[in-house]
Amino acid sequence: MMFHPAIRAYQSVTATSMSDRETEAVCFRMLVEELEAASVDADSAARERVLAKHQRFWSMIMKANTLDNGHATEDERKLFIRLADQAQRYGIQAILDPKLTLMPLIEIAENVLAGLETVP
Repeated sequence: MMFHPAIRAYQSVTATSMSDRETEAVCFRMLVEELEAASVDADSAARERVLAKHQRFWSMIMKANTLDNGHATEDERKLFIRLADQAQRYGIQAILDPKLTLMPLIEIAENVLAGLETVP
């Protein structure tokens, strides 16, 4: 059977692309880096941008886990929704109080990242 070159190219890329778990780990790694940078940066606008991105990120995670797509158990979905809720609540407090440390947000993201990197 003859394949169009575009199909072969697509198959080549998908064969070497990252798994969902690897993609999620990259997202959390980037989130940790951005939160750490914002925590030491005196620029309030940079902190606000990172916190806004943080809120959107956790909002997407919460939305994805409210739907049963068959990829995660109900307990895992509940855990992610609880983490998203905690992270967003603290994120709102950090937006309202610029003196509030970002360490709890960094720790939540690092814990999720550690879980993503250790589970095969």
